[in-house]
Amino acid sequence: MALRIPLPLLLLGGAAALLVVSNPGPEEFSAFAGEQLSERGIDEFCRDGVLPLMLHFVVKDCPRLFRSQRAALGDLALKLSQRQNFGLFSLYTTEVGSTGLLADLPMPGYRLDTLALAGQFIVLRAEPLR
Repeated sequence: MALRIPLPLLLLGGAAALLVVSNPGPEEFSAFAGEQLSERGIDEFCRDGVLPLMLHFVVKDCPRLFRSQRAALGDLALKLSQRQNFGLFSLYTTEVGSTGLLADLPMPGYRLDTLALAGQFIVLRAEPLR
């Protein structure tokens, strides 16, 4: 006697298996975070009047400088993040500037919650730390 699995149950199982296989790991998160941080750095620091005049003599191409540091920024974000892996998806919680490596820099602390699902990353929350 052959086992008959209902089609909806079979489809649900297939979708769950697809989500497990496509759940992005730490390496993908590092690449995503490096891209996000470099572009946010460009937005914040590469505008006219943001960098002190003396730094303009050293930093000739501000956007290129940030983009060249994507891998380092991604590695740093990964070190400052905690991953909760739920199999079908993961949640990354990143705290920057409040404790640890960046605590002494004069920058606001931020917490970012990022959902990793189906090969994608979605920033769920980005808020300053108090």
